[in-house]
Amino acid sequence: MRRERRQARIVHVISIFLVLFGLLLVRLFSLQLLQGWRLARQAAAQRTDTYVYASGRGQILDRNGLSLHASLQELNRGAAAASKASDPVPVYLQDLVLVEEVRYSAASVATHVTGYIKRPVNPLQPSEGISGLERSFNRELWGTPAAIGVIVDARGQVVPGYGISEWKYEHLRRPYSVVTTIDRKLQAAAEAAGKDAVKKGAFILLDPQSGDILVLASFPRLPVEDLYNGTAGEKLEQMERGQVYLNRALMPYAVGSVFKVVVAAAALAEDASAAFATFFCDGAYELGDRQISCFAGTAHGRIDLQQALVASCNGYFIDLALRLGKEKIIETAGRFKLGQATGIPLGGEEAGNIPAAADLPYSGDVANLAIGQGAITATPLQLARVMSILANRGRDVYPRLVSKVIDKNGNTVRNYPVQYGSLVIAPALAQKLHDMLVTVVEEGTASPARSGRYRAAGKSGTAQLAGKKYSRSWFAGTVETEKETLVAVLLLEEHYAGEPTASAVFRRVMEAVLDAR
Repeated sequence: MRRERRQARIVHVISIFLVLFGLLLVRLFSLQLLQGWRLARQAAAQRTDTYVYASGRGQILDRNGLSLHASLQELNRGAAAASKASDPVPVYLQDLVLVEEVRYSAASVATHVTGYIKRPVNPLQPSEGISGLERSFNRELWGTPAAIGVIVDARGQVVPGYGISEWKYEHLRRPYSVVTTIDRKLQAAAEAAGKDAVKKGAFILLDPQSGDILVLASFPRLPVEDLYNGTAGEKLEQMERGQVYLNRALMPYAVGSVFKVVVAAAALAEDASAAFATFFCDGAYELGDRQISCFAGTAHGRIDLQQALVASCNGYFIDLALRLGKEKIIETAGRFKLGQATGIPLGGEEAGNIPAAADLPYSGDVANLAIGQGAITATPLQLARVMSILANRGRDVYPRLVSKVIDKNGNTVRNYPVQYGSLVIAPALAQKLHDMLVTVVEEGTASPARSGRYRAAGKSGTAQLAGKKYSRSWFAGTVETEKETLVAVLLLEEHYAGEPTASAVFRRVMEAVLDAR
């Protein structure tokens, strides 16, 4: 009897063992075969974590060594995620002091100049420039990312005993940085002042002595911080509708009456006495069965060249152009470097258009040329160059955007020196024309640009567009303070009747820039 009970207990124990063993086999089968890949991926994710804290890429700097686009943040328990424009700071970095690079943010300026890189799919791979100087100088700015690697558990806590690994490639001289001629403070001031007033357009500020571009602003702003991280949906549609990718400072537009400055220069170069030749304006100029009116049909009476510039008299300049000849005007436009790109190292710069004489067979074509209508187009930067020539008493200086490339120790790798061009017109004639443009601002159509903060010389312009309710509105000229003379151009791409003209907006932007100077 005892023996039978003992055997029964043994059988019972063995049965329980077999059942448990069977359950274990089922569980192992499930883990290994049915869930193996998923669990392996989870385990790897829990085990290894990598955090890239610097792209290793060089900076795009302003003329004073300030980054135009990036900021460096010290990451510790106090700074944490609030300081970073994208991902939150991992738990394991909260006790570790690092200097982290935020490549782009809403505080980035001159975004059409800097351009942007796209966040790489693999953060440990170097980035490639997509537009702007990021693209033009991609080879120089190239660098290797720096990262932290740790062993963590599922909660993001560092597993004790494994420590922290840092992956960082040290080069003796790289990364290189690009030093521009832009002044960050002035650029930021211009962008802030023009944000609401210039829905679409451009503003340029240039030092005529060196050709250095101090401000190059295109409106609306290019949101590089969104493009870097990738954007889609409604935000992307808004960007495409607003054509934010276009650098309007380098795009050609019909120049309107600003071109009368070139016609005046051609006349003075041909015969200095042209300044005293008069014309009687009755409000409209007749060409066969066509009439070209002055603004609002205003009759200016008998006027000379200076008075015609002040009043922006269409009739005077049409008569002058027909007497002078289209060839002379086209030649002078070429001497002022219209119709050719300036050559600054930004992709997308266009050359504008100066028509050939053969393309202007009729007197009506010459009339359009005289008042800046028809086929003639120029970029805001090209018009800044025209005004710079006058400010330099007839001498051309090439616009300059980049002054040098430096290594990480501040040593110069490559210089981009100031480039002086030819003498475009005689110094005395340049001075005479400049003085006339002072009167245009003091007494004429560009008077909304006048300010007690500076002495301005310049020309306003309006270019009508067939079938459009808006026009192009321009102001191009020079600004003289006690310390310096600067060249400035402002374009409103879409100006509607009743809105402030470019001359008025120019004053607002220019005063804001001088406040930051």
